[in-house]
Amino acid sequence: MSASVVAVKATAAVASDKRGRVAILSIIAGILMLLFLPVIVLSSVLDDISSTQFDINEVYQIIDTNMSQETRDNIQHLNDVTENISKEFAGRGFDELTIKKAQAVYACAFYDTEKADSSFVNKLVGCYERASEEDDLPEILSDTFDKEIDKDDFSNLMSIIKINVIDIGNISPDKTNNGLVEWAKFAYDNGWGYVWGSYGNVLTENQLQQYISISGSRVSDKEEYIRSHWMGRRTSDCVGLIKGYGWYNSDTGKIEYGTNGMPDLSANGMHNAAIEKGPMSTMPEIPGLAVWQEGHIGIYIGNGYVIQAANTFEGVIKTKLSYNRWQEWLKVPFINYEEGETA
Repeated sequence: MSASVVAVKATAAVASDKRGRVAILSIIAGILMLLFLPVIVLSSVLDDISSTQFDINEVYQIIDTNMSQETRDNIQHLNDVTENISKEFAGRGFDELTIKKAQAVYACAFYDTEKADSSFVNKLVGCYERASEEDDLPEILSDTFDKEIDKDDFSNLMSIIKINVIDIGNISPDKTNNGLVEWAKFAYDNGWGYVWGSYGNVLTENQLQQYISISGSRVSDKEEYIRSHWMGRRTSDCVGLIKGYGWYNSDTGKIEYGTNGMPDLSANGMHNAAIEKGPMSTMPEIPGLAVWQEGHIGIYIGNGYVIQAANTFEGVIKTKLSYNRWQEWLKVPFINYEEGETA
């Protein structure tokens, strides 16, 4: 099933019935996961079942064994339309993040509308072309399709997509110091959290339990704070911010563990593996250098600033170079250093 499939709201009769909500939850959760939306977001929307936890593998099994042919046909239709949206939007120069947002808007608000309007996709992309900014879209969409779009619901949906889709522009698949800077800026701009052992993926219940089992009290002692602040968001530890970039596949939009020649190293391990490094007094003005102190590492972005996954309570932050007592600078091994500063 394509990753562009998104969840469609249940019909009013089903969605208004509490038992109906529970019956369709697993199917909707599974489809949402294909668009990179964490189950935790769904449970916050369906307030009657907000305490429910899911094993996504079990959800997929439920989908496969219990889905009716009618439901399968509906999902295939969703897939076909979202693929058409992707092609049309991409053909008119829209980026991947905007495409994902448009697909979600279709599935959550205009599934039935589209079926009765053969020119729906063309009208949808026209709405995005007329909008000077995202906040204009609810009114434009409402006028175009004669259907009221709640601004708060729309804003929440856009925030969910932004949190969970990695889109850092036209980043080169080649791993470079300038690409690392853009990656770090993306993490900072999108408010990534911090969990020891993580490297940029959306934090799910299963992942949190894995981090606890691997890292013990470093995670478990702060579990309550992590759950209240970082669950359902992207998280990283300090060196994970570097490794996540190394493992990011720009073709798939996924962080693929252990790929692209980047080994799984600690902050000290990254420092030890570096060939070019030195004391801070000799640090050159090269964005994309790493700065290191015992047990911790950050990314120098230029002009005297560092982005670092600081700790559980601060997450990913931007600080002046003098904020930490950095001991050495280093060229991150396993990436290439280009001449000139990043934009």
